[in-house]
Amino acid sequence: MGEAMDALSSGPRTHEQLLELAREEFGLRWDTAAPVRDRTGWLAVTGMVGLFDRRVHLTEAGRRVLATIELGGPDPDEPGAVVRFAPATGEIARLVGQLDEAGLRGRADGANLYVPGTAADGGTLDALQVLTEAAIPSVSDADFARFVRRTFPRARSEATARTAKDTLKALGLIQRTSSESWTATPAALSWVESGEPLDLARTVHCAIAFFGEVLGELDHTARPTTGTLTERSALYLPERGRPLSRSAVNTRLNLLDACGLVTRLSQTTYRTTALGRAFRDSLPCFRPSDAAGRARSDGAGGSLHHDGPSGTTHPPLSPGSRIAAELEDAARDSANPKRLEKAAVVALGYLGMPGRHVGGRGAVDGHVRFGVGRDARVLAVEAKTSATGPVREQPLYGLAEHRARVGAHGHLLIGPGFGRRMLTEADEDPAIAVIDTGLLAEVVRRQEQTPLTPAQLAPLVDPALKAAQRGEAVRGHWEAQDTRSRLEYALVDILNAEAEDPLEEGGWLDLTSIRRELRTRGHRVDEGTVVEALDFLASPRIGVLQRSERLYRCTAGVHTAGQRIRALGHQWAAAAEAAEAAAVTELHQRTRSGERSSQA
Repeated sequence: MGEAMDALSSGPRTHEQLLELAREEFGLRWDTAAPVRDRTGWLAVTGMVGLFDRRVHLTEAGRRVLATIELGGPDPDEPGAVVRFAPATGEIARLVGQLDEAGLRGRADGANLYVPGTAADGGTLDALQVLTEAAIPSVSDADFARFVRRTFPRARSEATARTAKDTLKALGLIQRTSSESWTATPAALSWVESGEPLDLARTVHCAIAFFGEVLGELDHTARPTTGTLTERSALYLPERGRPLSRSAVNTRLNLLDACGLVTRLSQTTYRTTALGRAFRDSLPCFRPSDAAGRARSDGAGGSLHHDGPSGTTHPPLSPGSRIAAELEDAARDSANPKRLEKAAVVALGYLGMPGRHVGGRGAVDGHVRFGVGRDARVLAVEAKTSATGPVREQPLYGLAEHRARVGAHGHLLIGPGFGRRMLTEADEDPAIAVIDTGLLAEVVRRQEQTPLTPAQLAPLVDPALKAAQRGEAVRGHWEAQDTRSRLEYALVDILNAEAEDPLEEGGWLDLTSIRRELRTRGHRVDEGTVVEALDFLASPRIGVLQRSERLYRCTAGVHTAGQRIRALGHQWAAAAEAAEAAAVTELHQRTRSGERSSQA
């Protein structure tokens, strides 16, 4: 903010010039001028700058304020900067020394992390230290839950307190002393005694996967955003078979930020600091092989490396991630509008809307088919690019004629955001659905892990909805799938614990007992939903539960349940490949038969 005002003190500048300054002088990896416009908008509201003649002007009030504030300079964290810090000692050094390839692969997923309190102003470190100290010398489960609820106003529920405790365990900060009590680990005691954030970071890196490795990803990934990191996390968790949630990645980033290892550039963008690079180079890190990015059963793994400044060769992204990345890049490539036209058709096809690119003067950019059978509709595609933010001042007249030429029922207007005038014009046409390329890319990426059916994708192409409503609708469907998956996991885990209890015979639980245990774990769902999930897990295709009237018991563990569910996708893919191969063989045989007939 102040630095932008300082740049304007020598004369007015355009938003594009300020964007160039942010990139070159401050190393901010902003793709568009949107972050600059946000800042100049705030400054204009406070009277610090004026916006006219397509440039930003510093006002007299702005000059007076500028004279009173301390300015920062370009980030000194250059890749070659030399940073020195104290090495690990004692128990923490022993943990780091044990991180061979097996040790790196054996770390916990850290998939469900929650640190109470606020991440701002060192709050993450303070919260972890307070919680760890509560377990010195030891603390019971009940006392720890009461301590969490009393200390952190937002952590009032039993489930939240339990998640905070599980997070400390996952981060390597507490360990069991009995079935009902906990104590701080030796590494946690060393950190509390030293007060050194890097000792905490080392402990966490030894405990969970994809922590120190995040520092390398930020340096060597073209788009170092939380979305990209979430996608790539799957490469570092080969046994998990799917990416972490964005929440789990954000918790890692908040902790790295609190330790001074990354700096936050925007709401979703981070950069490794010079300290972060030096710290990363001091640790053994997991490096995924090409095989790590694919689902597999042969146990092939990654390799151990120290991810230095020389760079990392990453495995290729999945098909959905590649399509989404091309869509986002093409949306900003104003010099080549056909690129977005093709990318949009490909992205929609990946979502189950087959179509083709057309292009050319007076024609639709493409068209796709949405739905199946009698419910199918043809939708025309109109793609608009912009290298500098939302698309502005591009006419929409003639779209009705374009639709008529291909028999389309509606139009999809796709681009990297649109100006207010264009949105108003599109809203006045009941056949136009406006889709932001950012949302479309997100849907494509999520389709691999939480695929939506045509009925669930309908809000994406519904002209009656506003752009914001589309995002809310599809995210609601994703959340419902995630909630269902957590419910199914909890059911298997509950029944598995009952089966393993030596005091219980048979391991049977009735529906009432199951729902009671679900409530203690924070799952409040109706009886019909629970029965539906239990019947799915007991179905022959999954077969990890057994049902006897209203009683259920587990016949396989959580790991086997996950294998059975993942196998459905692999089996379906194999069946599709076999069908395709059979069709090719039949076509080849018909061709040869026709050739012999003509020769005869």
